Amino acid sequence: MKHYFPIAFAALLTACAAPTLKIEVSNLSETDREDETVEVAWSEVAALKGATPENIVVFDDENVEIPSQVLYLGEDEPQALIFQCDVEEQATRIYTIKTGQRSAYTPKAYGRFVPERLDDYAWENDKVAFRAYGPALETAPGEMLATPGFDTWVKCVDTLVVDARYLRGNYHHNYGDGMDCYKVGRTLGAGASAPYVNDTLWMSRNFATWETLDNGPIRTTVRFTYAPFAVGNRQVSLTKVISLDAGSHFNRIENTYEGDFTTLPVAAGFVRHDVKGLTATEEWLGFYEAASDSKQPEIDGDLYFGVILPGADFLADAAGHALAVTEVENGVPSVYYAGSGWSQGGVEDMPDWMETLEQTTASVAAPLIVTIVE
Repeated sequence: MKHYFPIAFAALLTACAAPTLKIEVSNLSETDREDETVEVAWSEVAALKGATPENIVVFDDENVEIPSQVLYLGEDEPQALIFQCDVEEQATRIYTIKTGQRSAYTPKAYGRFVPERLDDYAWENDKVAFRAYGPALETAPGEMLATPGFDTWVKCVDTLVVDARYLRGNYHHNYGDGMDCYKVGRTLGAGASAPYVNDTLWMSRNFATWETLDNGPIRTTVRFTYAPFAVGNRQVSLTKVISLDAGSHFNRIENTYEGDFTTLPVAAGFVRHDVKGLTATEEWLGFYEAASDSKQPEIDGDLYFGVILPGADFLADAAGHALAVTEVENGVPSVYYAGSGWSQGGVEDMPDWMETLEQTTASVAAPLIVTIVE
């Protein structure tokens, strides 16, 4: 029997071993990448025997489990698996996907509809928080604000704060985690977009509908639709999909404009308040200003803003905004990145913010390369 036992034991081990998928993640750039999200198509993951969205686990090259998230993109069936990587310049790391018992990951990205606050939709990660305004605000007594603009809530903690701030009912005061000290009004606010025709921003009203497509722990994604609005003598509609990943100051924003046009100039950017400094390159525009919705701006610090859109025309001061203008095609999605930071929430100064803009731009232009090796 001893002649057959090693063979039988090896067969038993093989039968009991969990199926695995080896993933090679390569950084071909000249800069280190930290907390960068990579994606594996679910069709590849599903090749693992017994794989389900509930039992997929990702391990790094030291066999340590790392957080992952199954993306649905608003569909009924899984579409992709994402996880975040740290890869040094010109280096490669191996990650392993297995079936097994997933840990309970601490969410670092989250968003929700907030009907108790006049149809807000708020979203955040461990760095920043934003909100957009819904239909109820347009007719609310004492409010009556119609705007496509985004608000930004500054943070000085890496935990999620949106629910706690709404529960307190006073998000304009800093209780130790940050605050809302940014003024929007009928502007683009902190990174929204609008058609820009004849030196005029043609703005929509508040979002008409919303749908959360994915919601943490790594990425939160929402789809907004906007009712048709006037651009000169034409009617234009907009669908906007916004994704925010853990560790990033920047939203990925995908616009789809539709209407009676072939191409349309669209501007993405930020309203200007008390701007203290601004820098633009061929790929991005960044600036900083004093807290604009504050009775004590010298105490509440400076806010930093940036829009990334290679190939755009960057306008430092147009229609009261800092803008990135580009042509979009009718019905064709177009993408830009826009985000913010805070002097009391990890952004040291304008050079530090410019470095963040450069790093994000480089990651967008040359993302980590994902290869299935086994």
